[in-house]
Amino acid sequence: MPFPPLKIILLLLISALWTPALAQARPIAEDSQTQQLVNELKRLTNQAEQDRSASYRLIDQLRDLAARYDRPWRKRVLFDDFRDGDFRRNPAWYSSSNDFWVTRSVGLRSELGRQPFQPRADQSRPDRKREAREALLGMILGGVMEESEPDNSRNRPVRADISTAAAISNAFAITVKLSVMGRNNRDGSFEFGPYQGSNMESGYRLSYQSGARPALKLLSYRRGLASIIDIFDHGKLLEDGNMHTIDWRRSPGGQMRVLLDGKQLLSVRDRRYRDRFSGFVMTNRGGDYAIRSVAIFAAQ
Repeated sequence: MPFPPLKIILLLLISALWTPALAQARPIAEDSQTQQLVNELKRLTNQAEQDRSASYRLIDQLRDLAARYDRPWRKRVLFDDFRDGDFRRNPAWYSSSNDFWVTRSVGLRSELGRQPFQPRADQSRPDRKREAREALLGMILGGVMEESEPDNSRNRPVRADISTAAAISNAFAITVKLSVMGRNNRDGSFEFGPYQGSNMESGYRLSYQSGARPALKLLSYRRGLASIIDIFDHGKLLEDGNMHTIDWRRSPGGQMRVLLDGKQLLSVRDRRYRDRFSGFVMTNRGGDYAIRSVAIFAAQ
C-alpha cells in the first residue's frame, strides 16, 4: 500500500535532517538550508495535525525533531567577554555589591563575601529609631540576651546579583562560559537567566548547585518564588575547575534544552512565560565562579 504524499515528504525531510553530522550538537550558527527544512517540517506537521492525517504520537515526535534542529535565533541582543576590564559599560551591568569584578585571566569573577559588604550611600545613615527600639527591647528582656561578640552576620551577603537590560524575545539562545574556581563551594550555587519587570523577581533561571551531588536545575521564578521545572544531577559537571560552555535554548513553542559542552542534559517544554523578557541577571548564592563570556540571541 503506497504512502500518502504527506508522509513521503515527511520521511524525506526527516532523513535529510537525521544525519550523523546534524545529530551532534552544534554551535548556534546560521544554516539556511537546515532552517528551510525545519520550517517546511513544521509547516507539514501543522498540516498533518489539522488534517488528522498522522497520529498524535507521530506529530509529537515530529515536533520534537523540528525543535531539536530549529535555529530561530538570528538577532544577537547581548555579548560580553569582559575584555575591556569594566563590566559597567559596553554593555552596562549593574551590581549593588562588591562580589563581582573583572580580571584579565578569566573575565568576570564572583566570590560571595570576598569583601565586607558596604551599604549604598542612601542606606549608610544610622537608623536612630531602630537603635532606640533595639535598646528598649534589651531592657525589657532583662538579661535574657547576654552580651557577646559583635554579630557581623547582617554584613554577610546571602546573594549577589549582576544584571543588564536587554530586549530578549520569548524564544532565545543563551551561551555562558562558566568555571567553578573555589574548593569551598559545597553549599553554593550560581544561576542566570532572563527576567521580566524591573525587580527581576520573575522569569527563568538555570542554576548550578555545588555540593556532594552537583546539579543543574531549570527554574521558574514568579515574584521571587522558585519552582523546579527540570533537574540533572548525574556526574561531577563543573567540579573539575575547567571552563565549560553552557548552551540554553528555548524555541517559540516553549521547548527548552540545556547542553553542557555540547552534550544535552535537559529537555523540557514549559510555557509559563510567553511575553518578552526585559533583561538578564546572574546571581551568586555562595561560592567562587568565573564567567568568561555571555552571549544571547533572540528570535526576530
